Amino acid sequence: MGPSTSCWKKRLIVAAAVLALLIGGGYAALVVAFPPERIAALAGDQVSARTGRDFRIDGKLSWRVLPRIAVVADRLVLGNAPWGSRKEMALVRRAAFELELWPLLRGDIRIGSVELDGVDLLLEVDRNGEGNWVLAPAGQGSAGSAGSAGDGSGSRSFELEALRLRDAVVTYRDARNPGAPHTLALGKFDLDRNAAGNRVDAQWTLQKQDWRAAGQIGPIAGLLADAGEWPFDLELTTSGARIAAKGQLLRGSAPPAARLSLDAKVDKPAALAPWLAAAERVPLPIELKSAIAASGDSVRADPLTLSAAGQTLAGRATWRGGDPWRLDASLKAGTIDLAGVLPKGAARGSGAATSGAGAGPLFGDDKLPFDDLPKAIARVDLHVDQLRLPDLPPLSAVTAKMNLEPGVLRVDPLAFGIAGGKLQAGVTLRPGAVPKLELKADASGLSAEVLARAAGRSQVGGGRVQLATALAMSGSTPRTLAASATGDLLLSVKDMTLAEGALPIGSNLLPRLLQIVQPERGAAKVTTVECAVARLPLKDGVATVDRSIAAETSELTFSASGRIDLRDQTLELAIRPGTRKALGVNPAQLASLVVAKGPIRDPKLALDAKGAANLALAIGAAAATGGWSALASGLAGPAPDPHPCVFALTGVEAKAPAAPAGAKPGQKQPPAGPEDLRKLLRGIFK
Repeated sequence: MGPSTSCWKKRLIVAAAVLALLIGGGYAALVVAFPPERIAALAGDQVSARTGRDFRIDGKLSWRVLPRIAVVADRLVLGNAPWGSRKEMALVRRAAFELELWPLLRGDIRIGSVELDGVDLLLEVDRNGEGNWVLAPAGQGSAGSAGSAGDGSGSRSFELEALRLRDAVVTYRDARNPGAPHTLALGKFDLDRNAAGNRVDAQWTLQKQDWRAAGQIGPIAGLLADAGEWPFDLELTTSGARIAAKGQLLRGSAPPAARLSLDAKVDKPAALAPWLAAAERVPLPIELKSAIAASGDSVRADPLTLSAAGQTLAGRATWRGGDPWRLDASLKAGTIDLAGVLPKGAARGSGAATSGAGAGPLFGDDKLPFDDLPKAIARVDLHVDQLRLPDLPPLSAVTAKMNLEPGVLRVDPLAFGIAGGKLQAGVTLRPGAVPKLELKADASGLSAEVLARAAGRSQVGGGRVQLATALAMSGSTPRTLAASATGDLLLSVKDMTLAEGALPIGSNLLPRLLQIVQPERGAAKVTTVECAVARLPLKDGVATVDRSIAAETSELTFSASGRIDLRDQTLELAIRPGTRKALGVNPAQLASLVVAKGPIRDPKLALDAKGAANLALAIGAAAATGGWSALASGLAGPAPDPHPCVFALTGVEAKAPAAPAGAKPGQKQPPAGPEDLRKLLRGIFK
């Protein structure tokens, strides 16, 4: 080791000794000049002066010299607004404040950076919408004076070089909306000053959901000021969701306001689960893009683009807070295709079997989402050029007006084109312990062939369908709704051809019926249906049929009386066929009465004299009218009605039947009684 090396080592030792002496001396000087009691008093006075709130340090206070001069304090308390729900706005378990030395020597505390650990922060709003974070310096009327107190150093004192916050609990309470406060656990909050303002990185947990926010915000002094625009550019993320917001807070406005562009995306149900009970049923991903203007408790999104599972709506919406909150929206779309989003069978109702005999009940037990309706007021106008749903032809020109109020949801009108025709409907839902549903619908000109092909059935050709219904129901599943249905349902079709396997209700019912009543007809013959009518007056899920089900084919006519029970999804019908004489069918070759009995989806057809007699005596028009004359005239007249569709559709005979032989013109026949009907039915099956 040479002389020069030894010399440098001695110099380093001396320099280190001098530095240690200076640090030690400086520390001693600080402690002597600024004992903890004086620092606590200075801090309390200056924070109170600049915030208008009480501030105190309840625990011990000490100096830290390295790496920078700092004061360390335990148990800090910042007072709340006079109207607050508790005395303290903030409680801090431990804090370290880095101080600027030269202002400190003049008796002024200027904070360079802050480290806070164990924070309990209460943010609350009074009944007038004023937040307790609005700080008013002593003797001033607003927080805007914080930047001009004294010599103008007040605003600079709030421009921290850095803020480090760990293990904090933030509680938000709004006196305008009584109820449980909202709480989040803030694990980390880092703020670092830069040329544009401050860089932010935060992590917190809300509703057991972990979130992170990162981005840029404006200067702290600008946030506390009472005028001007305060910028922000932040991205919030959690597992399965991202929200990007860029804009400005408008300081000095009353009420507080903001403008921003919003871009949000949710692609996992877990992101919605804390906020939405039916999160698993929401079609994902959901994307929202909008320009937003917020003022007080009102938010306007215009323009607004919302997409779910790739299907997009555009328009505008306004949301207003309160109890209940309110939403007004107008949305439009070109084409929305839900055929790949919703499950098969969704268009016909949850739990319904798809097709074929024995495939399951007509109405299932899956619970409908009636309990998920928010307690709010909403007015939504919707227009979609084309809507595609499973098992249905495309819907065109869909328009809907939705009105939601606490306790009731109305969609009226709901109108669209389908299968070459038009449908207009109205739906009213009243949620509750037993939800109530009211449905009215009118459809005309629908193509039976198009409807059948959409449902996967190619055996139907042509046909025009009419529908009219007005029903009141109650329940939370398709089965309970059907079992309580009360009202009227009318379905008719004209000029349709049926091949084997055409009808989903009572698989192959009409072809099988034709085969039974006319055995020599052949098994695979296509049937031409000139008309078919089902008019069902429903009472608590039961329809008593008095020849209000009828069909006319190119060869035969049918009319039915009996009972359809939606409670157990069964039917019992006595069906009387008749001939179309112009086609030369021999009436002697026809069966006189057929019983259809069993599940609605797959009833059994039989020529059973005893069963037919018992059924006819127990149900039908006699049960509906309290007498036997109507049933006797329907099943026991001199000849079947040649146009049963007319009576089924209107309840009025197409023409009066011929008078019995020997009867005088105008002479009334005595009504048939039970014994007359028994004799008649015994004659049919002898």
